[in-house]
Amino acid sequence: MRQYIMALAASLALGLVACSGASGSSGSDQQKLAENVTRAVYNNDMESVTSNMSSTLAPQVTRGSLGVLSDEMHTMGNLQGLSETDTDAPARRYTFDAKFDRGDMTVQMRLDGDGKIVAYRVVPGAPR
Repeated sequence: MRQYIMALAASLALGLVACSGASGSSGSDQQKLAENVTRAVYNNDMESVTSNMSSTLAPQVTRGSLGVLSDEMHTMGNLQGLSETDTDAPARRYTFDAKFDRGDMTVQMRLDGDGKIVAYRVVPGAPR
């Protein structure tokens, strides 16, 4: 099952490759965005998950992949919240620890220059 979840997380991500430029938003804005999207994943809410994604990432999210990831999150209990654990502002990459009743997941997100999500990845376990 863990391998399936890892493959699923990969299907929701474009990969975390560096891009040039600096972000104009504060860290709290990125945390709010990551929290909103992660809660939408937890709630299996396709529209809310994809509403802040780039036009290249949004079509890659399927109802099936979203449902499986949502189910995996629910096995860990209630989503308590996210805390930022790493930031690479020039590359617009952000890493968060998503806390659940029975464990943690790592949420990685990369934004484009317009603040749209171009990569979003969830993996079991706390950030390293």
